[in-house]
Amino acid sequence: MSIDRAIDLAGQMGDWLTEETIRICEIPAPSHEEEQRATYIASRMKEFGLEHTHVDEAYNAVGIMRGTVGGKKILFAAHIDTVFPMSQKIEVKREPGKVWAPGIRDNSAGAAGMLGLIKVLKDAGYTPKTDLIFVGTSGEEGLGDLKGIKQAMKTYGEGVSCVIGIDGELGRISHWGVGSRRLRVNVTAAGGHSYGAFGASSAVHSMARMIARIADIQVPPEPRTTYNVGVISGGHSVNSIAQDAWMLVDMRSVDPGELSKVETQVRAIISDVEAADEVKAEVLVVGDRPAGGIPGDHELVRLVEDVQKELGLTTKKGAGSTDANVPLSMGIPAVTFGVTTGGNGHRPDEWLDEEPFATGLKQLVMVVDRLDK
Repeated sequence: MSIDRAIDLAGQMGDWLTEETIRICEIPAPSHEEEQRATYIASRMKEFGLEHTHVDEAYNAVGIMRGTVGGKKILFAAHIDTVFPMSQKIEVKREPGKVWAPGIRDNSAGAAGMLGLIKVLKDAGYTPKTDLIFVGTSGEEGLGDLKGIKQAMKTYGEGVSCVIGIDGELGRISHWGVGSRRLRVNVTAAGGHSYGAFGASSAVHSMARMIARIADIQVPPEPRTTYNVGVISGGHSVNSIAQDAWMLVDMRSVDPGELSKVETQVRAIISDVEAADEVKAEVLVVGDRPAGGIPGDHELVRLVEDVQKELGLTTKKGAGSTDANVPLSMGIPAVTFGVTTGGNGHRPDEWLDEEPFATGLKQLVMVVDRLDK
């Protein structure tokens, strides 16, 4: 059978996967600037025989493997953006069994795994029953706000039976999407000379009061809910009362209701300080990742877990913030899992293990076989 041939081929793809991961990693792709990497991935999709390969308006790389039956569709998503700016030097370092580079595992490895899946299915002569849609998604990281998967689900979501995200650690299954709301708060005030205008409203002082009160918000440990003021900036000199300041606020929860509650509290604090200090506060939503999930015993989770068990992997299940958030929020079953192991994610010295790569690709082939019924 061609699927057996595909599994055999996957077991021989370790070196290919490493080299493809390095090629992808060496193409800079910050969120919102993924076009060059998307163009490369779309070209590889075309080379490996997919139809309708293109880069869409969101900088997604898209290709389709048509099925013989039609009807339902399965969508595979591997995000192609990174947390690193264009100026980040990409220097790949290798030693036996390991590779280091910014973004090497998250998610150059996932994108390479998706391309490897396409290649071995085509090389094995496998023709699916259902349409397989492959998307190298943009905007998964940071303030990308999942723009790529949002666009993909808008375009292809009708008739999709499930979504498989290729991202994260091999052996982990994320089946619940952690929702997030991200706010940029711009504070403006009268300002003035620090001595001559002492007592005038200060954007920095008012923003500091906001932050101090936000830090006292009580959130439940279950369902897990968090908040963080991650970036602040303001003022222009030590002897000037600040006329402007801004901050970025991140709020997360696995429960949409709790997420709404914490945002309501944050906004109330901002309004209170705005009125008391006679400053102006502008609140902009810069990130909106929907929450949603499927139970740990859902048939899709069990399917992937069974595959991992057959491959000798120990499964860890949990929640995460991934491309799967969007289909899960739409009521479409989705899981996210990786193709290899590694560490130091989102750091310039990020690394991956080469040895598990072939197993990770076998996992993808086996998942395709069990879903394509």
